[in-house]
Amino acid sequence: MRFMTKTSISGKKEKLRARVLATREALELDQVEIGAQAILERVLGLEAYRRATLIHAYISSRENEVDTRELIDISLEQGKRVAVPVLEPGKKTMAHALIESLDGLVDGPWGLVRPDPAKATLLEKQEEIDLVVVPGIAFDRRGHRIGFGGGFYDRFLANVQVVKVGLCYDDLILQEIPNEPHDVPMDIVVAQTATYQGAIK
Repeated sequence: MRFMTKTSISGKKEKLRARVLATREALELDQVEIGAQAILERVLGLEAYRRATLIHAYISSRENEVDTRELIDISLEQGKRVAVPVLEPGKKTMAHALIESLDGLVDGPWGLVRPDPAKATLLEKQEEIDLVVVPGIAFDRRGHRIGFGGGFYDRFLANVQVVKVGLCYDDLILQEIPNEPHDVPMDIVVAQTATYQGAIK
């Protein structure tokens, strides 16, 4: 690893991304539903989650992505504020919309859903966020992840001091994921049978 060039690491990540995406897409429906429920219960039990007053969470949209919709609903019911990402083609950074429910979502780019950008209430101060629920196809126990390669979350997370939580099925927890200097590791990775701690103890 120490002798790898940036190009070779990127190439390894691309091959790994294709492999783990195929693994995720092959998961059976009951694996996905049972796994997501177990992950949800673990997230709700995190001290970092209980303390958080403003949570940033992706809205699960892609095939077999770990569901976050119930987590968002529960957070809103608990009186927490919730922000979700709003991505735009041609832009390198994402905006963050405050939502009061999951009603009124519209189709966005890359197969994602989002609040209507024309009507969304955007979060002006990122530093108000306490915890970010980060999407990923696979994670390792040190908190590194394989996403879809857009870099949106790495750019966002590099600019905020916040607890970062990745959600992952047991089958997609890897021994090691190649990482580059711009990659931002998770503080906590939650799978259905284990919670892996990074910087947060």
